[in-house]
Amino acid sequence: FMRYLTILLFIPFVTLAEINSVLQKELIEMEIKDQKIRNQINKIGWQNITKKLVAKKNAIDATNTVRLKAIIKKHSWLTKDLVGTEGVNAAFLIIQHSPDITFKEQMLPHLKKSYLNGEGVTGQQVALLTDRVLIAQGKKQIYGTQADVSEGQVLFSPIEDEVNVDKRREEMKMPPLDFYLKIMEKMYGIKDHPEIDLN
Repeated sequence: FMRYLTILLFIPFVTLAEINSVLQKELIEMEIKDQKIRNQINKIGWQNITKKLVAKKNAIDATNTVRLKAIIKKHSWLTKDLVGTEGVNAAFLIIQHSPDITFKEQMLPHLKKSYLNGEGVTGQQVALLTDRVLIAQGKKQIYGTQADVSEGQVLFSPIEDEVNVDKRREEMKMPPLDFYLKIMEKMYGIKDHPEIDLN
């Protein structure tokens, strides 16, 4: 009887190990569409963006959101066992760019759980989504991931308890805020920091 029970216990792990490659491929294709339109916009610069491109980006984000909601409804939150790390990253990106703030809020606990369980979500992804949700709610961010570039300066959105922001960033395995600022300054060509390699 005991031997029979052991076999039963092992069956679910075998079936869970199978990555759903069809679903993974679909998520990656959604991510490619998301990135393609954003790369087009980056090339011409966000300040020169046309209404047509904005409409196209918004349409892609909305379509991706609707599809991802349906996928999550069917499979619940996506783990790397189900869709691999690439699939999880694609799902995160779609949530991050979703126009549906309520959807982002609803997904946040799942992302946190996935991060704590080592199921494919990174601390940085949790921090990014947390800050985006807080700002959308008119609150201060807590990890300092949200900033704007204006008049040759990187301006962080207001940060709650800024004194301890680096402690919170460290908990999420993220570099200190000052280092993040330097990365952004280099990325946007504001200041060169030779010690930082972006490649």
